[in-house]
Amino acid sequence: MSRLIRIALIVLVASGPEIAGAQMRGMGRFAGTVTDETGAPLPGVSVKAVMSGGTTPIAVASDDKGAWAIGGVGKGEWDVMFEKNGFAPRKAKVTLPVELARVPPIAMALKKAS
Repeated sequence: MSRLIRIALIVLVASGPEIAGAQMRGMGRFAGTVTDETGAPLPGVSVKAVMSGGTTPIAVASDDKGAWAIGGVGKGEWDVMFEKNGFAPRKAKVTLPVELARVPPIAMALKKAS
């Protein structure tokens, strides 16, 4: 076996879990904006997506305009959680019908915590 093939096999074996995880995630995408109850953009909101029944979230944060996007997701049901200190958390359900799906933007308004 040539040295190059051995190196390639070592790399594939060593990175197996990451490659498998990427394949399970897929090529779908969902995105949206987060605002406060007055409609002002909320930066720094933690947005976490977990496939229904799954345990490993994909996490991003909203930018200065309250915008966020999560890509590389597979088809199926997803729970999307929105959290920011000082605000009540919210949750949305997203269904990606096919592997390359993009759903309409999700507009989420967070209310100040009581």
